[in-house]
Amino acid sequence: MQRREERNRRQNDRRAPLGDQRRVLLVGADEDWRLLTAYLFEDAGYRAYAASDGDLAVRFVTRVLPDVVVVQIDAADGLDVLMAVSEDESTADIPVVVLMKSLESADAPRVRALGGVPLAPDVTDINALVGEVDPLVVVAARGRRALKRRLLDLQELARFYRPDAEGTVQLRRLIDQLQVAIFAVNEQGHCIAASKGLTTLTGYSRLQLLSRSVFEIGFVPGHVSDARWRRFLMNRQSPGMTTITTRAGEDVAVHAASVTEILPGVHVAAFAAADPRAAREGTRNEGR
Repeated sequence: MQRREERNRRQNDRRAPLGDQRRVLLVGADEDWRLLTAYLFEDAGYRAYAASDGDLAVRFVTRVLPDVVVVQIDAADGLDVLMAVSEDESTADIPVVVLMKSLESADAPRVRALGGVPLAPDVTDINALVGEVDPLVVVAARGRRALKRRLLDLQELARFYRPDAEGTVQLRRLIDQLQVAIFAVNEQGHCIAASKGLTTLTGYSRLQLLSRSVFEIGFVPGHVSDARWRRFLMNRQSPGMTTITTRAGEDVAVHAASVTEILPGVHVAAFAAADPRAAREGTRNEGR
């Protein structure tokens, strides 16, 4: 108990369910540093990943979408990692902490210019480092990344399905069982799969969702053009936040993410209520 109250440590840290854990990626050539830092971040409630070089780190960032990256600047490609994260639209909102020998070093302005957070040696004490990193993990951004992770997992699973009608049926069965709000649509925008989480969020039954197109469901209030829907699916328009209309006619602000062509002609979108009370309201409205 005493460790929870140490300086710069969060006193309300508790281990979250695995899917809800904050994620940290540690990048550095020093294996002892990686192991010790990962252990203590995990003790603070994080799920920790580690990479010994920049190439591996960039692959991890795009696959696991961590909530924060901590890089040792003395790694030969430390700044390369920061540049790769900041320049990729899908990861640009992930904060990157760069551990430096001195905030007066020539690299510090470059780190700040790239959107990184330089930290000096006095905070490389692990307890203090966790305290410095915690405030950088933005809740709203975590919500969006959690959805993207779900869709990345679906993409990975879809690789094992045949790209035909049988594969689509298997994907539909998988989505139908999920607790997160996910649905799949065909090229015409008609819903072909709807998760348990989507029925909870929207108040519609699965049968009602499967008998409608995204335009009838109320993906966003008012009239939704075909072009706007396709931009969303193609990730050309990444709203991050958008609005859906529930069966009860209430507009709910949600985090949103999508993947196109998870199977031929099958597109997938995922949502999470920005206000958790919205999901409970959807449950009460279901079946009215």
